[in-house]
Amino acid sequence: MKLTSLISGCIIVCLPFSAWSQSAALPDEHAAKVRLSVQKRGTGEHSRVKVMLRNKTEVKGYISQIGPDSFQITDNKSGRVTPIAYQDVEKVRKSGLSTGAKIAIAVGVGLGVAVAASLGSLAASGE
Repeated sequence: MKLTSLISGCIIVCLPFSAWSQSAALPDEHAAKVRLSVQKRGTGEHSRVKVMLRNKTEVKGYISQIGPDSFQITDNKSGRVTPIAYQDVEKVRKSGLSTGAKIAIAVGVGLGVAVAASLGSLAASGE
């Protein structure tokens, strides 16, 4: 009985470690995904992005140049150009509010208008 509990304990402990190494994205795979994402967005002032780097800094601007190993972000206000290597990027996303945030704001405004209208009609009726 002790042997089976020892074996099952080893399996319970070792199984997550073996799955963990397979689930972690390799740096080369992540860099390739980032490169595809940047290439998909294109270059120019219409391709505004927020880039979160692995050292937790954020770079905002538009993609001004795309190369094989890196790309450049140009700040809209200052015009400063920042070269960024694909390996240093944690996440690339569109600049501005997400679609979910825009929907939440619209729903909140709609609810506010509905509450104000119902309170206004209640006050006008004199009840």
